[in-house]
Amino acid sequence: MAAVARRAGVSAMTVSNVINNKVSVQPGTREAVLKAIAELDYRPNAAARALASASTLRIGLLHRDQDSALLSAMLVGSLKAASRIGVQLIIQPYNPDTALEDILEFAESGLDGLLLPPPLCEQFSDSGLSARINIPVVAMAPGTSLPDIACVRIDDEAAAFALTSSLIVHGHRRIAFVLLPGTHVGKARLEGYRRALREAGIPEDPDLIWQARPTFSEGLVLAERKLGTAEKPVAQGPFTAIMAGNDDMAAAFVNVALRLGKRIPEDLSITGFDDTPIAIKIWPTLTTVRQPLAEIAEQATELLIAMLRNPSAQGPSAQGAVPRFVDYKLVERASVADVAPE
Repeated sequence: MAAVARRAGVSAMTVSNVINNKVSVQPGTREAVLKAIAELDYRPNAAARALASASTLRIGLLHRDQDSALLSAMLVGSLKAASRIGVQLIIQPYNPDTALEDILEFAESGLDGLLLPPPLCEQFSDSGLSARINIPVVAMAPGTSLPDIACVRIDDEAAAFALTSSLIVHGHRRIAFVLLPGTHVGKARLEGYRRALREAGIPEDPDLIWQARPTFSEGLVLAERKLGTAEKPVAQGPFTAIMAGNDDMAAAFVNVALRLGKRIPEDLSITGFDDTPIAIKIWPTLTTVRQPLAEIAEQATELLIAMLRNPSAQGPSAQGAVPRFVDYKLVERASVADVAPE
């Protein structure tokens, strides 16, 4: 804008008045400014203009792990919507040990609205603290709909059912499932896994339900324990497939299995969840469920801004009770093989 002002021989304020179609600008001055804009190929930055306005909306997003593929995808979606609409997105980390206090403090820092990723959104809803926040909150990708918070999500139960069913179609009957402990996502996917087994007439084996936090490092620890020689044999026979909690954990299982001399997928089929970039960066590439995290975050940001612009729709009866669903997709790649019938 300063360059345009110098070219036209006017002040930056005059350039701003022309851009905003203020009637106070003389025709000759307006023409000079428009000519300078054309010559310099100047395009006003909508987000920057919004930040200069006293009415700028400020929305916050809390995160835990800067290296998380989930966070990266959600940042892309949130930033895309915030930039397009012209609101300010403020990103801040939280401490898992003080997560609820961090939410309350962040919400009181001058924000107009708040975006919460999983599992933080689930913990916050379960705590009952939403009544203490006087700004709208939108949850991104919780495993179930939340009674007091608006949310954008996939149907995790149905997605896990589809993934388990696909393994069953490939002939697998001994399928290990990695539960994400203490989360709605974990419970919903476990129910989808169990439903697929029931409908196929396959008895559930508690020895094949494992637990671990959804990180590559935790996946390595679990894989070493379950695939190594120190693990006691499963009573009902060996498993032929593993449904990991996410793609990072699946990659960890592939890593350990190959190191132990197992062939993937000939000796062991492994699936992930989310379809993050690592799913196609390893070999064999992962069969997984595509959860469009960037799209979820983008829609959540749009929903939050819509709630801010329509205060009457901020209550849970208007927004939180009816979740917004996005589609998931089963993506079959090279990490699953057929099992010959017994």
